[in-house]
Amino acid sequence: MSGRKGAGVLAAVLLIAFELRRAGAADSLPTAWRQGIATNYGGAQDGKDPYSPSFGTLDGSCGYGELDKSKWPYWSVGALSTSNMYYSEGPVNGCGECFEVQCLQNSGQFAGRCNQDSNARSVTIMITDSCPECEADHLDIQALTFNKMAPMALGRIDIQYRRVECTVPQDLNVIIDQNRGAGGWIRLQVKDAAGRGSVKLVQVKGSNSDWESMNNVWGASWESTSVPSPPLDFRIQDDAGVEVTAFSVVTANGETGTLPTGINFQFSSGSPGSAPSPSSSSSSSSGTPNTGSNPIPQPQITTAVLDDTTITTTIIGGFFLIRKGGPTSPTTAAATAATETVFWVKLYENITI
Repeated sequence: MSGRKGAGVLAAVLLIAFELRRAGAADSLPTAWRQGIATNYGGAQDGKDPYSPSFGTLDGSCGYGELDKSKWPYWSVGALSTSNMYYSEGPVNGCGECFEVQCLQNSGQFAGRCNQDSNARSVTIMITDSCPECEADHLDIQALTFNKMAPMALGRIDIQYRRVECTVPQDLNVIIDQNRGAGGWIRLQVKDAAGRGSVKLVQVKGSNSDWESMNNVWGASWESTSVPSPPLDFRIQDDAGVEVTAFSVVTANGETGTLPTGINFQFSSGSPGSAPSPSSSSSSSSGTPNTGSNPIPQPQITTAVLDDTTITTTIIGGFFLIRKGGPTSPTTAAATAATETVFWVKLYENITI
């Protein structure tokens, strides 16, 4: 294959990959590991008491407000850099997403700083805040949680991290901080979403209206400028397109506060909550959870042929597989040919085939 024709086919492949990615293919969880560094906030280095709320446990940019340390995620929280891929690509800047973080003892510029016990070097955090001054793969973690991997006084450690499911042991909550009543303005945050954690769509329905989409204005905050009359139902969709519906969450004009929904998304080990049917009570919260675990995105396959050479791409999460030559159907993985060349490529990565 000539360089010019090869580049043309690759450009077409990349365009197809980009369009499929943009169409909504969500990464399966857990994602691949990424390396970076972690710092901590809310401790002595900030002049703070780590047992008192501050920054992401008090008024983080996601809008969840002050977090109760006795409830999930028990202050196991952190902040994403505003240049992190999960911040920029996520529907709500990564708010609510969960990450497994591991301290790296034997590599990087801060080697040797992890806890001596090799079983005490890993935590799972939920994102509640952002860090504009942080580099892309820099996580800022609440001090007590950081201390479970390395002494908080050390300040910085080398890490690897990946996005994982949020195994929330309770129902999803809707935090309503502004509610002017029927016909007025309402603002809310969706918190404690299990499974993927990230919410990409919130719709509201009142006693006298159909479903209306709310606007994501910042962080995890959603607004509507003309709220319908209560009781209010909410339909919530995660970043993989899975929906749950909570009925009669708001029962009175102007009601605010943290309101339970009686439902949540499922994760791989099951659903953390259940709910009665909508008809059981017009004043209680109920819902219709999805009937299976969050779907794992299926490979998306495209094929191009140039000068009798088959170029097949398989989109899997944030990567795609390029097969040059070989079998025309990639569904038979074992049927590889000697003429086949395989590339695992990150989206937007430049290669020559």
